[in-house]
Amino acid sequence: MRQYFILTVTFVLSLSTVSAEAAKKVKDSMSKDALMIELTGKDPSKVSESALYGEIFNAYRSNDEIGFKSRMQTFMTRFPASSYADNVTYLAGRLAFDGKNYAEAIKYYQKVITQYPRSNKVVAAKYAKAVAYKKMNLDPQAKGVFADLRKKYPGSPEAFRAENELKLMR
Repeated sequence: MRQYFILTVTFVLSLSTVSAEAAKKVKDSMSKDALMIELTGKDPSKVSESALYGEIFNAYRSNDEIGFKSRMQTFMTRFPASSYADNVTYLAGRLAFDGKNYAEAIKYYQKVITQYPRSNKVVAAKYAKAVAYKKMNLDPQAKGVFADLRKKYPGSPEAFRAENELKLMR
């Protein structure tokens, strides 16, 4: 009887711990949504994919890094398989690059290259990644990416630009 009581108490305590953790997660997500509503005046759970992408693009154009990143996080959480996901990631790289945060820009560009290999942004991401390496004075890495770009995408505008960059770096 005593063992049964101990097992029952243990089970009830573990259930209450799991319930408390689940309640905390719900509370945290609700507070994030409430914060987004307060900051933007819009409920992110009710914004469509294309409307949210439009907001992301407008935040990028106005150089609003905080607005961009908060909307990007919402977008990637709600629409991870979106046809716009590669563009959003590329724009995040451009925004970081424009802010002279080259290491962060390289991470976003690499994400475009690896996670969206069929994207129309891959060639541009590779070129921008090489330019970011060059800005960081990492010439060997930049040369490697420029050479790879020239080899894999001959005839593209980025390949011609990479050719010119390589000539300047010699």
